[in-house]
Amino acid sequence: MNTEMNIKFNDDKSITINNVRYIPDFWGEAKASAKPEKRHTGIEEPERDDSVCYIDGDGILETYDYSSGEFESEYLRGRVTTDEQLAIDRDRAARIRFALEKYAAEHNAEPIDWTGDNITKYCIAYNSNTKMLEAYSCVFYKHDTVYFDSAKTAKNAIKAVGEEDVLWLYRDHQPYLNAFKMD
Repeated sequence: MNTEMNIKFNDDKSITINNVRYIPDFWGEAKASAKPEKRHTGIEEPERDDSVCYIDGDGILETYDYSSGEFESEYLRGRVTTDEQLAIDRDRAARIRFALEKYAAEHNAEPIDWTGDNITKYCIAYNSNTKMLEAYSCVFYKHDTVYFDSAKTAKNAIKAVGEEDVLWLYRDHQPYLNAFKMD
């Protein structure tokens, strides 16, 4: 039986035990709050009248008060966040990914074939051991990424799109706040 507990003493005199926040009442006794405290990710659904950030069609950061009727569809498509930098980063990631997809569409000799298990496909990956981008070969597994017909095409895509941007996308981009632990 595991008896280890995660205990945190908060500045407001409350205590969080295993992600459940206990708030002291008038007499100083701790009572569990109705809901565990949620981690701020920037992509949680905003409350009515929260500020939300959105990149408009001209690439300009806009901030609005959220009302579910007005921005609900934009939120569900991932275009509205509660964090300015996250909105900017998500827009940048979408533009870089589109540029890679466009390059693949224009330079792959033919459509990528996933019907056979003996056809090698290539995608771009960040290797944390070498600290470099690589053209990674795969045969069986299809991930949510851009595929190329050869390692050369993948490497040329990195050059065409811009190594700094592609490196940022594969190494540094976080799809939500604190998604990855970074050194």
